Amino acid sequence: MKLLYLENPRILALYSDTYTLTFKYNKKLSKETNKPIINLDLCSNTNIKDQGYKLLIKREIFGCLGLIYIENQIFLAVITGAFTNVANPINNEIVNKIYSVDFISLNNNDWDFVDIDSSGYPILTQEEAGEAGEEARVQHPCFEIRKLLSNGSFYYSNDFDLTSLLQNRGFEDSINHYQPQYMWNSFLMDELIQFKSNLDNHNQLIMDDNKFLTTVIRGFAKTVSLGKSTSITIISKQSWKRAGTRYITRGIDDNGNVANFVETEFIYTNKSFIYSYTQIRGSVPTFWEQDSSLINPKITLTRSLEATQPVFNKHFSNVCQDYGVCHIIDLLSKTKTSESQISNRYRKLYENCNRKEEIDYTDFDFHYETKIAGGFAGATKILPQLKDSLQQFGYFSYDLRTDETITRQDGIFRVNCLDCLDRTNLIEQIICRRIFENILINQGIMNESFILKHNALWADNGDAISQIYTGTNALKSSFSRSGKMNIAGALSDVTKSVSRLYQNTFVDGRKQTTIDLLLGYGKNSKKVKIFNPASEYVISNLKKSSNLFTTYEDIVLFTGTFNVNALEPSNIDLTSWLFPPENETMPDVYAIGFQELIELNAGSILSNDPTIPNKWASIINQQLNSQNEQYVLLRTESISSMSLFLFAKSSKIQSITQVSGSSKKTGLGGMTANKGACAVRFEFGSTSFALFTSHLAAGTQALMERFNDYTTIMQGLIFTRNYSIEDHDHILWFGDLNYRINLPNLNCRNLIENGAFDELILNDQLTNERKNNGAFSKFNEGDIKFYPTYKFDKGTSNYDTSEKQRVPSWTDRILFMSQKSKRSDLEQLNYNSIMDICLSDHKPVYSTFKCKVEFINKEKKSNMAKDLYNKFRQENNFDLISIQSEDSISNNSPKTNNDDFTKDTLQDLNLLDYHDEFVPKLPNRPVSSDIPKRIPPPPISRRVNSSTEIFPRKLPPIEQNGITVRKVNSIENPAPTKISISSSPLIPTRSNSNSSSINNSNSSTPVQQAKEFNFKPMVPTKPISLTSNKLKIEEKEENKVEQKQQQAPPPPPPPRVTKSMADWKPLVPK
Repeated sequence: MKLLYLENPRILALYSDTYTLTFKYNKKLSKETNKPIINLDLCSNTNIKDQGYKLLIKREIFGCLGLIYIENQIFLAVITGAFTNVANPINNEIVNKIYSVDFISLNNNDWDFVDIDSSGYPILTQEEAGEAGEEARVQHPCFEIRKLLSNGSFYYSNDFDLTSLLQNRGFEDSINHYQPQYMWNSFLMDELIQFKSNLDNHNQLIMDDNKFLTTVIRGFAKTVSLGKSTSITIISKQSWKRAGTRYITRGIDDNGNVANFVETEFIYTNKSFIYSYTQIRGSVPTFWEQDSSLINPKITLTRSLEATQPVFNKHFSNVCQDYGVCHIIDLLSKTKTSESQISNRYRKLYENCNRKEEIDYTDFDFHYETKIAGGFAGATKILPQLKDSLQQFGYFSYDLRTDETITRQDGIFRVNCLDCLDRTNLIEQIICRRIFENILINQGIMNESFILKHNALWADNGDAISQIYTGTNALKSSFSRSGKMNIAGALSDVTKSVSRLYQNTFVDGRKQTTIDLLLGYGKNSKKVKIFNPASEYVISNLKKSSNLFTTYEDIVLFTGTFNVNALEPSNIDLTSWLFPPENETMPDVYAIGFQELIELNAGSILSNDPTIPNKWASIINQQLNSQNEQYVLLRTESISSMSLFLFAKSSKIQSITQVSGSSKKTGLGGMTANKGACAVRFEFGSTSFALFTSHLAAGTQALMERFNDYTTIMQGLIFTRNYSIEDHDHILWFGDLNYRINLPNLNCRNLIENGAFDELILNDQLTNERKNNGAFSKFNEGDIKFYPTYKFDKGTSNYDTSEKQRVPSWTDRILFMSQKSKRSDLEQLNYNSIMDICLSDHKPVYSTFKCKVEFINKEKKSNMAKDLYNKFRQENNFDLISIQSEDSISNNSPKTNNDDFTKDTLQDLNLLDYHDEFVPKLPNRPVSSDIPKRIPPPPISRRVNSSTEIFPRKLPPIEQNGITVRKVNSIENPAPTKISISSSPLIPTRSNSNSSSINNSNSSTPVQQAKEFNFKPMVPTKPISLTSNKLKIEEKEENKVEQKQQQAPPPPPPPRVTKSMADWKPLVPK
């Protein structure tokens, strides 16, 4: 494939074997709609030869990654360098590693034929540098994302669906059935896939045959040869659904996706059989974070157990649906406080999970067990605890001689430690080695060199996953390779740990921003649209009919702020503040902000005691739940001296998503947390909120300092995915803002006694700041009809009688702001203070808001869009493309193996001078055979409703008289052929084990007598209809069924209940 261009108008063209795909920027529509839009056209090569196209990139184009919008330009991403055949799991399946990606602008030619250096700046000759003069060089807009895609962690294949498992893969070469969670270029490719899916079958084949669309995974892929026709392969795929760097991306999100979720498939092939075994890893599925600014990062659980449970259930529902029954292996420490709190939360969530009968749980304190065993070899002590699941899950095996699936893997191990890297990789390696050894023993070809190569391959896998998540190789990799840990290996681990600290501090933030940009998570990310008259028709009509899929609901939000002046949280009654008499109904959401949780001295600020916010959260939670409604804590955001707590009704938490927090220190120029702000954002339905509590600079004359604090918070406080404060529909800001009343003390007190609030307001610093376009000028505030809330003698309602005699002021305030189109949706119901709470030198302030929130029924909207699209096509006889010439497709676009084709076509285009014959090319895909492909039927659904007792498939135990060892020479060597594999996924039953739960064993208890645990080799047998469940049928009935099968063809299998990749439908325009 070559990349060509046309100068005027500017058009880019992917020139393949028989067809060309052209891309043109639609300037007019982009300007009108404020969206990046292009025109896409598919035409035969014969139609572009005389149109003046020129070669833009000399190198071979290995694939197209899609389109991305960066800095007001649309770029086409193409693969310009790849190591071919780095993995070859089975015949005719080749995996390639990307090492070079180029981004070409559709808007202009500024970067055409420009070489850039390692920092992304153009390389200029001495003459060009002199002409440029003092002008600063500009970095390529796509440099960071180009560097990410070219770092060696991305893989693709033109031969098979790399996102799927070998066990689940069918024969189709197209990407219609890809697993989107592993397709890292899905944001760049979505529109192209939709464009293709809207074509007729003939034109879809053209797109497939010419390999215009490339699926990319991130992870690891490598094949190691064990001898003639024998090899082992590992393919690891990291999910992008919650992708990011080590400390920035932890835990789970509201959709049930976890950080560093990796599916690892081990494949062993020989002359007669193919075997595969799959495991997964992923961060502990609860809401937790780590503060990377500390040498010893502190772990914080950011959401309550009750609020986390539904998301935890959703995660394991997805796991069980995709892989079958699941066995959790938790490797976290039981002695380290930071790890034990996460592990304890994990165990509690598991105990309350609605799929507990499909899940087993084993905790194995890796550090403790290996320490008492004298080394990492002690990690093998976990195997006895996994015996039942190892036997029960089995592995996938396929007989090449008979073209039959022998067994399927019917369950999955989900392994985790803190980062899901070093400890996790070693345990997965141990489990996989046990499976591999059993396969080799069953074949009678046990070979120690095979195991050594297996271990080295797993060490490479661990290094690759660690590089992605931390920027360094994995710890303990020297043990993984050799089975020994020496001084050199220990020193290497120390070096890697120091390198990880540097990466976390200086590199990860920029890397996370680049990943978000690639995945479309950035706040300014815009998907490049392909012009389609039908889409314009659909969008226009959806706007007119939005009331059919959009509903609205009024919710009530309570906001409260209280400077507690380092009050010790115990036996405090705050109910008069939390439930004011004005509120007739219980609010749906509570947002409570506390300031001065500690004494504002250096010792207290630096100690940053995490137990204090937890105590306050417990008090608030207890008192909120003392009424008829039940509330759960959704998020806590804290710095040393202040905290923000977000509570919601338990009946409403399903409507609240995208909860995240952030904070900004402003004390001592941003170095200390005695002043600053804590913030939480969330979405209620489709309406977004940002809530803030802050403590600004103190002092009557500190107006400029407070303005600087405000500006720093507004500009510097950023949420995840780069959302800023003003990116939200509604913003509520409450806290000790420290603005004073500019009056003499005696005059102020006299006005207060007379209730002259209007005159006091005229002298209020914050009111004047807002009027004069200073701080909070864009915010609104309700009428103040309560007494100044500062400063009181502690424990009384008497204004300050100390020597300082501070002027009473409204320091504690609540302000709000909404987007212009949403201003009428937010209504302030009350704004008041509670004067009879005498716990601090401040009084608590509260305000209640009513807000109209929007809910969009996405399924209904999608169905309407599909109906409108079909209606447009029928009324206008519309097709996306019109093939200008079909001369080259009279034979259904057969794939060509002619090596001279590219050379001939380039010569026709007068581009031969640019043709580089030494550029490495992808191997041609073998021509499909005319012999009909034989695909086994999918397994019968395992969700059987029957009164007949069902027992799970377990691999049968070995006979007492031992193993029958076959000679290596007995393995036949059939001619290479493409295998046909069932495309049905792993589908679990409610429980695949009738034995007692494995989780009764607690591995943290020392083993009294260390002894080698030996498995009996697993001998796979072919289950009935390739399913893990069989009905106990009487022998006579079996004979009758056998006779019937001889007389008549078997009935089709019953439909599967669970969706599989085979059930996936092409995308349709939204």
